[in-house]
Amino acid sequence: MPLTGPEILLYEKKEHIVTITMNRPERMNSITIEMFDLLDEAWEKFRNDDDAFVAIWTGAGDRAFCAGMDLKDQAERVAKDPAFDMVKLRPGVLDGTVGTPYGHNVTKPVVAAVNGVATAGGFQFTMMSDLRVAAEHARFGVGEVKVGRGTPWAVPVLWQMPLPTAFEVLLMGDPMPAQRLYEVGWINKVVPLDQLMPTAIQMATVLAGNAPLSVRAAKEALYKAMDVGRRAGLDMAKLIYDKVYASEDAIEGPRAFAEKRKPVWKGR
Repeated sequence: MPLTGPEILLYEKKEHIVTITMNRPERMNSITIEMFDLLDEAWEKFRNDDDAFVAIWTGAGDRAFCAGMDLKDQAERVAKDPAFDMVKLRPGVLDGTVGTPYGHNVTKPVVAAVNGVATAGGFQFTMMSDLRVAAEHARFGVGEVKVGRGTPWAVPVLWQMPLPTAFEVLLMGDPMPAQRLYEVGWINKVVPLDQLMPTAIQMATVLAGNAPLSVRAAKEALYKAMDVGRRAGLDMAKLIYDKVYASEDAIEGPRAFAEKRKPVWKGR
């Protein structure tokens, strides 16, 4: 497998479901500046494709979803150019706006299919997904405290898991098994590895079968409320849902129910 070039990120679409695969299994799908750029392109493509309703985000191989930054690649780049600094070149690394659906205002649902280790940036990518299915052997961690680095991008875990669990992840720095995070509700499903992608596809198929404008509005409303608080969030949600209630799909749904048939969504 190549370590550089366009093949390090695969983008596949089948019907309304897109699968985005980080494809550097020899380096545990670790992140380079090139990977960040390709992910940015992929999220833009997915967001702008009116026929793409759901994305599955996964990694190649069975060892890792993503092990964070490729430290070997960084060391090689610094050896060639001592001025090389990933944070200066891509400052969005610090707040999670580079390489993620969050950074591209993607309101369509994203399912993480975590096929192994998800540490540092891999944990961040999982955190930035909306639903999460993990292989039984997957482990999650943020070890920055052990190497004197920081995690400003990790603030959203405050809304995703109990505070003591979040502190355990961020302050202890030790990997956690998927089952533990399933028990606190951070992982939706834990399955054997051979059932990982079938389960993710099953979830994505359900999402793709629902009214797309309603699905996107539900996601957008919850994330907006996280930004502005409960009262303002409720007011904002009413505005977000205006386009849902005024859509053709809002007429099609009840009509299909009355006619005992599957609705044909138009996304408008």
